[in-house]
Amino acid sequence: MKHVVMKGPKTSAVVDIQDLQPNDDQVLIRLKYVGVCMSEHYDWSVAKEGKAFGHEPMGIIAAAGKNVTGYKVGDRVSGMWGSTLPGSGGMIEYAVTDPKKSTLVVIPEQLGDTDAILEPLACIMSAVSKVKIPMPGTRVCVVGAGYMGCGAISLLKTRGAYVVAVDLRPESLENAKKYGADEIYLADDAKEQFRGDTKGTGFDVVMEWGETEDSLDLAINLTNYCGQLCIGAYHTGGKRLVDVQQLNLKAIECLSVHPREQHLNDIGARNAINLLSSGAWKFVQVPTKIYPRNKFDQAHEELETKYGRYMKAVIDMTAEDFEPYIIYG
Repeated sequence: MKHVVMKGPKTSAVVDIQDLQPNDDQVLIRLKYVGVCMSEHYDWSVAKEGKAFGHEPMGIIAAAGKNVTGYKVGDRVSGMWGSTLPGSGGMIEYAVTDPKKSTLVVIPEQLGDTDAILEPLACIMSAVSKVKIPMPGTRVCVVGAGYMGCGAISLLKTRGAYVVAVDLRPESLENAKKYGADEIYLADDAKEQFRGDTKGTGFDVVMEWGETEDSLDLAINLTNYCGQLCIGAYHTGGKRLVDVQQLNLKAIECLSVHPREQHLNDIGARNAINLLSSGAWKFVQVPTKIYPRNKFDQAHEELETKYGRYMKAVIDMTAEDFEPYIIYG
């Protein structure tokens, strides 16, 4: 079967590896799509030979062991399992997993394939679950309106929050508005208008999804005294220099909401499917660019220039080569 493996920095190849066979407790999944995650972008740019990426799988069950219940051949599934867990290199043609030991969720027919890639959605679910929203109408500022930020915005709306979105790019702010933001501001304008000072003209709750030192520093500036700063971005690619004095002076509750609790990932994935399919979480028909296996590097190269054209990139693990195209859910 096929596997996308790095040959060096920014250079991958599609190689043949040994086929997998499920045991009596496992299912064999033919991967259809694997998401391209910004959290892997830096590591891709400096990768050594043999490094592999991919932890956002979606596929179809191709075979099931005799002891497997609740799943059947032909089911569309997503979740987190085995060789598609973060850091393990899941850009593969087939995967095997034991449904009792991993997160494997059947996708309902009303959801599109790319809208049901559950790993990033589970991260958003876990992150938003940790945000303090004491009552409906609580103002929450979201700094960074990319795919994860817009997903958080739309999910915060289901919790009754009043959401203010901040980003460097007008195109991203238009997406934020599409997915439910009540107000939108360019970063410089937000810094001038909202100040987390003793007068409380900033926000009691701020979520940061920008993934940069500047976005993190801006989020600190926008957080009120004794407010909550929820850091959702993974922040790969080196250290961040931020104003720790301001964090301490303002007694900000600084919380990393990027999930590491397996039970929250599992619950989040299953609840995400329910909320999306019921229409309660309005984060579907997300503009997504589809790449073939041999254009994994191109997908990463274009991550920084995608804004205003598409929000998510995925690799089609069923196809060796084609011209990439954009779909809407």
